[in-house]
Amino acid sequence: MKLYFCGGASEVGASCYLVNIDGKNILLDCGIRMSSSKDNLPDFQLIQENGGVDVIVISHAHMDHIGALPIISRIYPDAKIYMTHAAKDLTRVLLYDSLKIMEKEAEIPVYAEIHVREMLNRIICYTPGHTFAPFMGTDLKVTLYSAGHIAGAASIYIVGNEGSIFYSGDFSRFRQNTIEGASIPRLRPDVAFFESTYGDKLHANRELEESRLVEKINAVLKNGGKVLIPAFALGRAQEIILILKKAINKGMINSKVYVDGMVKDICRIYKLNPNYLRQNLAKKIFKGGEIFFDDNVVPVDRPEMREDIIKEPCVIVSSSGMLTGGPSQWYAEKLADDEKNLIAITGYQDEESPGRKLLELTDEKSEDKKLKLGDKEIPVKCAVDKFGLSAHADMSEILSLVNNLHPKKVFLVHGDPDTINFLGKEIQKDIKSDVYVPLNGDAYDIDIDNPRKQLVRKPYPSMNMGEVLNEGNIEKLWRFVLDRIGADAAMSLEDLAQIWGTVKDTDALKDLLNNSVYFQPDKRRMFLYHAVLEEELKKEKDEGPMEVNQMLSLVDEYFSRESGLYKKGARFDEKIALLYFDFPDVAKDRYSHLFKEFEERTGWKVEINENVNTSVINDVIYKLLPDVAINKVSYRGADKLVSVKIDGEIENIQEVKDKFYNETGLKLNINGKDASVDTIRVVDTGADKLEQNEALMLIDEAFKDLPHKPYKKSIKTSNGIKYIELSFISKVVGERYKEKIDELIKRTGWTIVVGSGCNQIEVINIAKRIFGEMGVKLKKNPSVYLDDMTVGVSIDGDADDEIIKKIDDTLYDMTGLRLR
Repeated sequence: MKLYFCGGASEVGASCYLVNIDGKNILLDCGIRMSSSKDNLPDFQLIQENGGVDVIVISHAHMDHIGALPIISRIYPDAKIYMTHAAKDLTRVLLYDSLKIMEKEAEIPVYAEIHVREMLNRIICYTPGHTFAPFMGTDLKVTLYSAGHIAGAASIYIVGNEGSIFYSGDFSRFRQNTIEGASIPRLRPDVAFFESTYGDKLHANRELEESRLVEKINAVLKNGGKVLIPAFALGRAQEIILILKKAINKGMINSKVYVDGMVKDICRIYKLNPNYLRQNLAKKIFKGGEIFFDDNVVPVDRPEMREDIIKEPCVIVSSSGMLTGGPSQWYAEKLADDEKNLIAITGYQDEESPGRKLLELTDEKSEDKKLKLGDKEIPVKCAVDKFGLSAHADMSEILSLVNNLHPKKVFLVHGDPDTINFLGKEIQKDIKSDVYVPLNGDAYDIDIDNPRKQLVRKPYPSMNMGEVLNEGNIEKLWRFVLDRIGADAAMSLEDLAQIWGTVKDTDALKDLLNNSVYFQPDKRRMFLYHAVLEEELKKEKDEGPMEVNQMLSLVDEYFSRESGLYKKGARFDEKIALLYFDFPDVAKDRYSHLFKEFEERTGWKVEINENVNTSVINDVIYKLLPDVAINKVSYRGADKLVSVKIDGEIENIQEVKDKFYNETGLKLNINGKDASVDTIRVVDTGADKLEQNEALMLIDEAFKDLPHKPYKKSIKTSNGIKYIELSFISKVVGERYKEKIDELIKRTGWTIVVGSGCNQIEVINIAKRIFGEMGVKLKKNPSVYLDDMTVGVSIDGDADDEIIKKIDDTLYDMTGLRLR
């Protein structure tokens, strides 16, 4: 085999290694250098002179590992690109962001949007632990193994007739707040590449460093100061957000945390890939919860927010992590001149970065300290501190992995020369292997006389099913796996797809498994699945209602404070769980599926307290109107109406009202200028009324065979007289049944009206289902616009006009809403 080092040798940046094995050229990563003083691209000539690229395998989505992908992919368009699912989603975000940066810098871009788009279309995703063959008709096999570091990061293992190669990529063996540590089995590589970023250092105790960060932040805030944490948007920022959330929840920090820059986009991608996160986060996402943002951790959605943010003591988490660009530069410029403030450095700083220069200033005794940020030179009077929150392996972790794999040939990459030389000497003390310290441009011809024998896993048996796998028949797959393979086996999506025999869409399979009672994700590797033991299934079905304290504890697992739950209780004799949400109508719509699941799991019936938690109404108002002087807020419960008096005017009044309704389920009246709330004119029909439960049963019977049924029937009161309100998926749908409702009014003696609300969650679910059935893929979830009762969608690709019209008509028939 032959090895070519095109970048990332004796440096941190531009990782790019070409491996020729069994006559095939495999490129491992293709990143850029972040330093402005060096050529930021790898040595592509070395690749061209040695046969080009047949296949590309990516370890993870940091720019020093993917930044040059669009260029090499444009040159070799037939080369497929392999990575994990999370890595692809993150790669898309980072490369599109790099396009914006190149556009702002007004320099000739190194690639264009079309190159990014075409490169993304060449990516094939595989789950860690699944072995695949990138070439037809050869014995070459590739397996990705979870590497820790960031979501979706993988070490790469290649096995061929000429030997085997392990590439660690960036890895970390310890568990972080967002992800588990590396999960790398005892492989048998002949050749191994190891990252060496911190190969001469031992990290500080992680918990102690987190505590030190929290204590320092608390001290600064109490003194009236502000804290800036420049953080890498991918990985580090998410860790810091969770550290701060935990501290706020424990009362250790009393401050808002503002999140700015590309960090927000990365948080969204993390949420889209729960199977690559820690179990506690994944479970919360599966239940519709938010893991990063809440009332205390706030995204900066508009640049104009920044001036207001820095007026009060607060914490700001912003990219970039080295102060090389992004909003963190702006915040640093504003905060550095005040000695009450703190800039907290939490990650690796390139030797030429402003972040490194800032750290060096702390060693200077001069009173007149200055830092160059872009074209400006700013005075630095604030405190500067460094906290060890690295997501890279330290010396002990690297040595442990080297000893565990014991390769014949060791190549040390991704580190400063002095660090690598130190690490190489330490490795030679432990194992009798050849240790190489390559430089960029080096080539090695490695002849493995007697390649190490590899452990061969027997292929799983196949069911060869001809039908589509779905909720209705997944029990067959579970029974087969349990009987033929066992519950101990941790299987990837691809493994289970091959066992069934006809699964092509692994994304759909992932959703099916995550929502199934028959399979559960592995606790430490959520991207792998186990069949649930039969006894566990039976136990769940046969057990009576759960013990009350266990049930109440489970409430917290299902519904965090972010869901709006502020109180819980129980009526023991009736086995009813009492849940108090800030806004009960919103909770009923948003979490109806969780209530059902909770009831099935516990044997307790859920009852939602109908009263709005009026103490939080003001919080929502102030969040939606941050720049407006608010004089009075009042709430009229009978009409579900909040009236607000403000000074001045706001331009986007309808948008504010819609957001308020979506968040609270309440109507908003500003300065009394909105249309007054509809009043229900009811007439007391006296003794002719049916008893209310009889009336409700009659309504159920009347709608039993109709295409639309009210999803909620409420007894309400107006002017002391009770009436029935029927809530349909939308008011438009309800009004279609005017004749039926008029007939029911006569039969029951009750005034019956159609509610004005819209079940947005159900509308979105129906829209997704219709598009899926019509074969049209969506880029993201649909959005509901209540102002004109429409559904907005973003289609992935093109769709025929006739199909769109058919979707529109079907959607309107089912929901009363049209496509926007």
